[in-house]
Amino acid sequence: MALSRIFATVLPMNENRTNCRNCGEALGGQYCSHCGQREGRGDLSFGAVLGELLDDVISWDSRFWRTLLPLMFRPGFLTAEFIAGRRARYVPPFRLYLIVSFLLFLVVSLLAGGASVAQTEGGIDGAREDASDFAMSISLAREDSPQWLKDLDERLEQNAEKLSDDPRQLIQSMVEYLPQMMFLLLPVFALLLKFCYLFSPFHYLQHLVFTLHVHSFVYLLYLFGQLAHFWLQGNAVTEAFPFLVLVYLPLALMRTYNSSLAGAVGKTLFILVADGFLLVFSFAAVTIIALALL
Repeated sequence: MALSRIFATVLPMNENRTNCRNCGEALGGQYCSHCGQREGRGDLSFGAVLGELLDDVISWDSRFWRTLLPLMFRPGFLTAEFIAGRRARYVPPFRLYLIVSFLLFLVVSLLAGGASVAQTEGGIDGAREDASDFAMSISLAREDSPQWLKDLDERLEQNAEKLSDDPRQLIQSMVEYLPQMMFLLLPVFALLLKFCYLFSPFHYLQHLVFTLHVHSFVYLLYLFGQLAHFWLQGNAVTEAFPFLVLVYLPLALMRTYNSSLAGAVGKTLFILVADGFLLVFSFAAVTIIALALL
């Protein structure tokens, strides 16, 4: 490394310095073209630092709102923009999914484990009863089954009996596995889209982007509904949830894939029915896993 590169890296930067303090490369603007570090003066005042911080927050906030509003009210718009290459204005699909899913499962976990959940009518308490009933009815082994399966069946039966008085432990355990389960179902949902548009020019990763956007919308809708139900003890969002999803998905397919209305509705019905079966199977598997590991 040349001496000039060393001194440019270790010496304090003055107002006339034109080298990056991180790597020593010549600067052509606010950001270094070599390492990407944002450059600034070495004598920034507190007000200037606070101004830069607010600028970053406002910039991220505007990007977030430019993503959130189309996600909720313009079905398929974000995916169409991504496919067209207009991506810098919006939160990336995978990051958006992670943020929304984190918020959703955090709220679901709090509601499932909080003492105030018992005040809700027919919500998570009803799910507790259903989970407990399902746990009691599980039977995996038959007379000719291998011994390990019989042992597992016996363990499930013993653990299910412990839940007869208070199934909250099972619910809390299931909630821990839900994020992983839903994440693993994302590629399957994208495969359903690939099957629906088998002879289209769209490739699998584009279907996966569409999947991330749709699931982010569904999670947000469900999150708003659960919060409103918890605070207001009943609301229109929760009751209209299936209808809103049934309307949103064909509109998103029409905008993203240029499908006809009839084609979008038919593909929506196929996707929802197939995905519904997968969800039922996945929830059953999660219940068995959670019950076995109690």
